Amino acid sequence: MELRDYQWEVILPALEGENIIIWLPTGSGKTRAAAYVCKRHLETRERAKVAVLVNRMHLVEQHYTQEFHALRDRFQVTPISSDSDRKFFFSQEVKLSDLVICTAKILQNALTSQDQDMHVELTDFSLLVIDECHHTHKDGVYNQIMEDYLERKMRGERKLPQILGLTASPGTGGATNFQGARQHILQICANLDTAKIMSSQKHRVHLEAQVPQPRKQYDVSHERPQDPLGRKLKETMAHIHQYLDVRGVPQDFGTQIYEQRIVELGTEENKTALLALASDPRSENPKLSKLEEILQEQFKTPDSSRGIIFTKTRQSAHALHKWIQENAKLARLGIKAAVLTGAGYSNQTKHMTQNEQQDVIKLFRKGNFNLLFSTSVAEEGLDIPECNIVVRYGLMTNEIAMVQARGRARAKNSLYSVLAKANSKEVSRERLNETLEELTQRVIEEVQAMPEKEYLDTITALQRSAIVRRKVKRAEGNQKRQLHEPDAVRLHCINCNVAVCHGSDLRTVEKMHHVNVNPDFKIYYNATSAKVEIPRNFKDWKPGGSISCANCGQAWGMEMIYRSVTLPILSIKNFVVATPDGNKQTKQWSRVTFAIEEFDYVEYCSSNLGM
Repeated sequence: MELRDYQWEVILPALEGENIIIWLPTGSGKTRAAAYVCKRHLETRERAKVAVLVNRMHLVEQHYTQEFHALRDRFQVTPISSDSDRKFFFSQEVKLSDLVICTAKILQNALTSQDQDMHVELTDFSLLVIDECHHTHKDGVYNQIMEDYLERKMRGERKLPQILGLTASPGTGGATNFQGARQHILQICANLDTAKIMSSQKHRVHLEAQVPQPRKQYDVSHERPQDPLGRKLKETMAHIHQYLDVRGVPQDFGTQIYEQRIVELGTEENKTALLALASDPRSENPKLSKLEEILQEQFKTPDSSRGIIFTKTRQSAHALHKWIQENAKLARLGIKAAVLTGAGYSNQTKHMTQNEQQDVIKLFRKGNFNLLFSTSVAEEGLDIPECNIVVRYGLMTNEIAMVQARGRARAKNSLYSVLAKANSKEVSRERLNETLEELTQRVIEEVQAMPEKEYLDTITALQRSAIVRRKVKRAEGNQKRQLHEPDAVRLHCINCNVAVCHGSDLRTVEKMHHVNVNPDFKIYYNATSAKVEIPRNFKDWKPGGSISCANCGQAWGMEMIYRSVTLPILSIKNFVVATPDGNKQTKQWSRVTFAIEEFDYVEYCSSNLGM
């Protein structure tokens, strides 16, 4: 496992057992550096046990087959992803392995599980590698694990694992000034119990030569002189909002459920008229013309280009893919395009399984595809071949996403294009992101230069404050869940407002799936015969059909087949929660104001199946 000079430079404190964050740009080999630290750790420490944590399922197999492949000759390396039955026997897999690679969620579930086959303790590990560690904040799963670590540390517990964080883009946490950004970086360091942030100083020239930055350009389009389709869409939106207002349906602008509801209602009312206007040349999206120009320029030399078009939604990715397939000019350039999206379920577009994602990436790497239309799934971590063109199509995201996307344009003389309307919020945000990237650099350099005692005192104070906040939040959450009696709470369909069940009808399965155990509930919903495809396995159940309101057709969730019984799993975002204090919509079950008991299979069968 040969390392470059700058990689050696950043791992030295970790080889001595210190907790550090490695901050290096995308494409510089952070994962290889981490794999070497793991190798040395396993070679030199007695009873060593390593967990490599990732935040996306597809990275488990990627790390296993690539950078950590070199360790497999001498050590037992085990990948455990959410689509594998190995997660149900996580405790045993850890005992039999030297190094496990898994999603952080799998480890968190194992830490809190009461199942003997699954449960592990943090102290079972001697080293935790946390990939994309800038996600260790707020209520993220990385931070849940590290909050447990910090509570143990504050109690004086010994034998806690060493921490190694990896990131290309710590970001500013939403701050736009130096002090706020400094607080964010120090909080990340505190959350990860970091002694140092390591970046290349002595070998920066070598690093910059190894990871060249692409040329950046703003490709702005102008408004249509006439926009009959836009006018019709605005009229339709106004009618839909009026319709939803009359029914008292909350309108969470920009959310996935809002988008789905708008698409469903919009196509029901105006499909024929919208299709007719869409064929009007005046309705052509100016951004598409600009994108066509960019692609013609980049793909004019056959077999020499490879690119990614980043867009916000799965719907947009599929629409752009269809557009390019129907574009005769681009077809002559030899562009072979594919779609790469995440695994989240949508009523409008089919999700991609992990295997489907890997197949697309494999074909992209081999050259069968040379252009991807992708959502953010391709921004972080994915081992995608060097691209010479990356386009952010009408995106408005933070500086972290900008850095991650730009890092995919690593080929020589590559181009990073920001494609948006002139004078738009997207352009303004991209300009701000550039400023925030520079701010992050200055802040980290200032934190690196802090006197050791000042740094340690600051980190310790932040850790103590975080533990206090966690305890207060836990107490408030427990108190909040006692505000209302379950039988006094009712759930109403978010679309038609029909009351369908009481809070007392609900139970949790595996502490996360919320099911209705009232046998009379089945009269309120319709279920499809086709099974919902979920790219993972579960220990005691498998998915059934999707379910929807029998009155209005609103999506509610899906069925689970738990051992011998079928139970409807409800998604809280599809309901309005009515309590004695008023009606409320929430996106998470953890925010409801009544207690929900754990599902008891034996009790259910005895009560409902006559056992």
